[in-house]
Amino acid sequence: MEGEKQGSPRELTNFTAKKKMKSKRYFDEAGHEGKVEEYTVDVDTFLKEQRKERKKKIKELKTARQEETKSRKNRHILKKKNKQETDVRQKVDPYPGDAPISKKKLQKYGRGEKLDTRGMKTKYHQDTFSRKEQRVKEAVRQAARSEFLLSEEQGYLEADEDEETSQITQHDISSAVDITSAQKYFELELNQFGPYRMNYTRNGRFLLIAGRKGHVAAMDWQTKKLMCEMNVMETAQDVKWLHIETMFAVAQKQWTYIYDNQGIELHCLKALDCVLRMEFLPYHFLLASANAKGYLSYLDVSIGQKVAGFQTHLGRLDVMCQNPHNAIIHLGHAGGTVSLWSPNVKEPLVKMLCHGGGVRSVAVNNKGVYMATSGVDRYLKIWDMRMFKPFQNYRISAGAGHLAFSQKDVLAAGIGNVVEVYQDCCRHTMTKPYLSHRLRSPVANLQFCPYEDVLGVGHGNGFSSLLVPGAGEANYDALETNPYQTKQQRRQAEVKMLLEKIQPDMISLDTGALGKIDTKTLQEKIEERNKLLFLKPQKIDFEPKYKMKGKSKGKKHIQRKKGVMEQEKKETIREIVQLRQEDKREKLKNDKRYFGPKSVLDRFKKKSEAT
Repeated sequence: MEGEKQGSPRELTNFTAKKKMKSKRYFDEAGHEGKVEEYTVDVDTFLKEQRKERKKKIKELKTARQEETKSRKNRHILKKKNKQETDVRQKVDPYPGDAPISKKKLQKYGRGEKLDTRGMKTKYHQDTFSRKEQRVKEAVRQAARSEFLLSEEQGYLEADEDEETSQITQHDISSAVDITSAQKYFELELNQFGPYRMNYTRNGRFLLIAGRKGHVAAMDWQTKKLMCEMNVMETAQDVKWLHIETMFAVAQKQWTYIYDNQGIELHCLKALDCVLRMEFLPYHFLLASANAKGYLSYLDVSIGQKVAGFQTHLGRLDVMCQNPHNAIIHLGHAGGTVSLWSPNVKEPLVKMLCHGGGVRSVAVNNKGVYMATSGVDRYLKIWDMRMFKPFQNYRISAGAGHLAFSQKDVLAAGIGNVVEVYQDCCRHTMTKPYLSHRLRSPVANLQFCPYEDVLGVGHGNGFSSLLVPGAGEANYDALETNPYQTKQQRRQAEVKMLLEKIQPDMISLDTGALGKIDTKTLQEKIEERNKLLFLKPQKIDFEPKYKMKGKSKGKKHIQRKKGVMEQEKKETIREIVQLRQEDKREKLKNDKRYFGPKSVLDRFKKKSEAT
């Protein structure tokens, strides 16, 4: 019995494999009994979890070690920097202050002589002018120091010992330069409406061409994008861009018209008739035109009114150019003379005899120092406009019909159907041309593109764009002329130009006269005082009578008194004028050349009576 109660060993093993029955607790529900729950443990999952935990701990240890090493490196670097700073502070600069500037550069960017403030009356004016002088000095120094920032430099062609640059063709140059420069050499074959005249804008971005038979086109010549193209159905004598690239003027057979860049007619200027040549003055907004009747006229484009007009009495005006330095117009005439004109004077400022025959073309460089003229006598002369004397005289194969100066004083001459380019022919005598190019038809117009090594040539068969290395200015001023300006920048530049517009009264030969002070001499002051306007009336003791009905109030009283004084002043002036006229008559009578007042019957007088 006892053995049966203890049980067999199999029963004992089964009992350990099972969970013990849960004992009943007081909070359990009545009749609820614990159940037997079986479970099994997976060894692989358990090991994976342990490995993950180990890897996390290893990563944390590595990051902590890396942070410690970084902090140590940073501390070491800071210590080195502190040491260097202390060393620099202890060292002495061997070149203290700013870098020195050469005197040539300072003279190049100088602005004239210094003002002498010792003769000024008050200390306030002395201080103000001395401050202005200091600002000018600083501006000159900054300009001289910033010269090295102009990194672009122009270059010229250099030939070998056995070769000459004039033998190098345009195809050779275009094949040797880069792709962008090679694209600037092109030709437009327009055989139907030639010969063509052309004009570039001031920034050198846009091109305008006009054929003699009425074909007019405007384009962006660098991207070859056409802005407008039309035929005016009349002869087009000349064409010019105005202050911006959205307007241009065309001198047609009878009148002059203004169009926009879409080819729409804006104005018809009937005041400018039979125009042969035009020049636009950008700083004055003046369109100067010369016609076939020998009449020179100036028209203000901003207000649309004619400013001045003169009859030159020198025949047909088909040779014309402007001096960019002082805005003086140069006209060439058939008698071999060149006349200089200003809108303020009805007669020529200067009249120069340049050639024995008629003048065929005139050109002036940008600085206004050199003038090139060519005549029928086959001479090409370079004149110094400071002395009005020639100092270079070249004998060429034929009279150059067209001349043009570049920004670097490179001169281009159109001789028949040949274009010759001369390098530095103003300062040094040249024996051979720099470049030479032959066209199929005679040249009709020449102009160098600003800020580009490009020469535009209009001829009978169309237009040609030639490459001339070293002709253009390498560095441009974006505030003055920007080839890459946007539409908004163009609008702002137009407003600024209108605000800074120069009046035509300021156009003169001497540009330095504008900055001078008008100081009157003692003799001029005495003459002004002796004039009639400066005469003082005599002191008049006049007391007006008393009147009734409010006519003797303070205001009326003073008015009556002033009226009497003005009347006395007028009478004294009349007396003085009569006395002066009588003195002049007496002087003329005493003169032996005076024969008295002329009349129709004077020719019947006897010689004895006349004498």
